Amino acid sequence: QGHGDFPLEDYVLRIYEVPESWPMAALEAQAIAARSFALAYTNNGSGEICTSESCQVFQSNPKTGAWVQAVRNTEGLVMTSGGNPIKAWYASTHGGYIFSSAEVWGGSTAYTKHATDTTTGAAGSFETLQSSAYDRSSPWFYCDWGSRAQYNKTAWLKPEELADTVNTLLLVKADGGTSEHLYQTDKPNPAGTDNWDEGRVKQELRNRGLTPYNSVSDISISADFNSGVTNSVSISGDGGSQNFNGGDFKNRFNLRAPANLQIVGPLFNVERK
Repeated sequence: QGHGDFPLEDYVLRIYEVPESWPMAALEAQAIAARSFALAYTNNGSGEICTSESCQVFQSNPKTGAWVQAVRNTEGLVMTSGGNPIKAWYASTHGGYIFSSAEVWGGSTAYTKHATDTTTGAAGSFETLQSSAYDRSSPWFYCDWGSRAQYNKTAWLKPEELADTVNTLLLVKADGGTSEHLYQTDKPNPAGTDNWDEGRVKQELRNRGLTPYNSVSDISISADFNSGVTNSVSISGDGGSQNFNGGDFKNRFNLRAPANLQIVGPLFNVERK
């Protein structure tokens, strides 16, 4: 998109996804994945492909050095399934687990599998995972995602801010019709209506006979380290104690949290400091 048409091999020369200092075998694998993904995404070149991380990072000038050699060494090589190029999804950081496409997007594919990506098998804890995952050295492996202007540009939330996310969870469970009003308040509402602030959310809970939280005093998670999924999130505060499905908590957090704070992946932890 925005760069005109390129022959496939010239396109792959301009993919800027990995440093060319990596071992040649890794670069060759990346070149094959990039070539396969591009063909699948564009339906063998009949459509466009974006140039950002949403697709593959592309720049007008070709890369140099070892990347050129990797592309030449693998020229024409593509991964296929059923005779067709596959969308060879890849990422710098898997968090110790690889998930099938059905688990992530809901569409089953024969070529994506669920697997533990560690040196020791199932980890059993976040501490073990941080010492055994193959991608543990990545700065994105165990970190807070997103930032905000406050709190030294970290992703930490105050107890009352977390309470607001919990209140939106309670409200949408009580009345699913309120969900279009429960997006983050510091950005335009994607549903085209008004965003309810924390005071309005509390009042709506009271209107339905529920007790809102003003502050969260404790939070913990329960995780299945065999499958790599956070199963539940337990909350305690002035509104009592609640236990939420991990996926529900993640999805609501990502819709309500301020700035660009996000929970990424099925396995996540919540720390209290």
